[in-house]
Amino acid sequence: MPLQDLLNQAVEVRPGDHLVALYAEEKEIEDYVTSFIHSALLRNERCLYITGDVDSSAVLQRVERLSAGSGASGELLVLEKSDVYSKGGKFSPDKLISLIQSTVETAVREGYSGLAITGEISWVLDYEDGEDLIIEYEWKLNEYVFDRYPVSALCRYNVNRFSHEMIRNIIQLHPLILWRSRIHENPYYIPPEGFKNNAIAQYQVDTWLKNIFSFTNTKSRFQSIVDRKQEEMRLLHKNMTNGIIMAFLKLLETHDPYTKDHCSNVASLAFRLAESLEISEEFSTKIHYASLVHDIGKTIVPHGILNKPGNLTGEEYGYIKMHPEHGANALDQMDQVREIAQAVRHHHERYDGRGYPDGLSGDEIPLMSRIIAICDSYDAITNDRPYRKAQSRDCALGEIAACAGTQFDPGLAAQFIRLFSPEEKSGTFCSGL
Repeated sequence: MPLQDLLNQAVEVRPGDHLVALYAEEKEIEDYVTSFIHSALLRNERCLYITGDVDSSAVLQRVERLSAGSGASGELLVLEKSDVYSKGGKFSPDKLISLIQSTVETAVREGYSGLAITGEISWVLDYEDGEDLIIEYEWKLNEYVFDRYPVSALCRYNVNRFSHEMIRNIIQLHPLILWRSRIHENPYYIPPEGFKNNAIAQYQVDTWLKNIFSFTNTKSRFQSIVDRKQEEMRLLHKNMTNGIIMAFLKLLETHDPYTKDHCSNVASLAFRLAESLEISEEFSTKIHYASLVHDIGKTIVPHGILNKPGNLTGEEYGYIKMHPEHGANALDQMDQVREIAQAVRHHHERYDGRGYPDGLSGDEIPLMSRIIAICDSYDAITNDRPYRKAQSRDCALGEIAACAGTQFDPGLAAQFIRLFSPEEKSGTFCSGL
């Protein structure tokens, strides 16, 4: 998950949240600590950053860059572990709990909304009975701090330094886990009473059974924020794509109103055909967009050539044949419409390989292009042009049937014909494609 996704999740951290970051590499923990501190400053909290294994200068530089111009109003204090955890040369869970309680009270009196604290805990192993001290400290945090004070904490543990049994205990002591760059609500968390009363097995069973229902039927607020941001990006992408396509279509309308109307007709037909194939909603949407601009390259073809009532010269036909490439080249400059650009480029390819611009054949031709080719021809036949009068629907469908396997994909041609009748059309074929 990129840092931005972590930042989005960290915004959901609230007073009372007790997180653990399990990590194996320093780069991981840099992202975790950066996102936690930045979100705390945005919430107007006093944040205590207790240095540890991670490169604190790199974290501080990243936090400074993120906070510039963000409106963050909190305060960041950087402390050495010896100043917090081991005053007097030893680690005392009770003294540290008392220090946190007094620090948050001071922060609130001074106008901050609460206290956030992040510290590396792995070094406590250097003390005698280090694992027992860690367990005592963590359950006492849950018992005496998080339910009573506006405090959030991110405890950091390097998994390479602990036994599997101890990692299991660490997991069970934290309601929230930061693992593999994502915040997870922890179904294996055990309330402090389990450790306080030495009744871990009993609380494991009770808690895990209770969590089966809640974790199956509810979505984590941290997952919800990721889903929401992804949906926002999807809508932004869709709106940008729609805006780009509509701008091109307006340009086409200014140059040649007939071509604009033709593209709109082709888009409606292509969307119907795509939906009948039951591929996906995304595919149907994309082919609608591609069809709307499939003739955008004609904006650089002189108007007199597009609407010439007589036969085209070889040079004039050459201009016409370049329009798929011109259209694709314009669209290909934008990442979000690259697939549409390819559909535009190849909509005059033929199934037998005798089309243009690249002479593709069969399945080498993108599916969108094969669909557009059929709909393009149908609409061209059934509408008046300066060089030819409109012909009937039956005549157009007959021509498509006749050209199936040569000009058109035979399966798509048959499916297109079925859109108009439960039975394939037959009868007099017409010319003019």
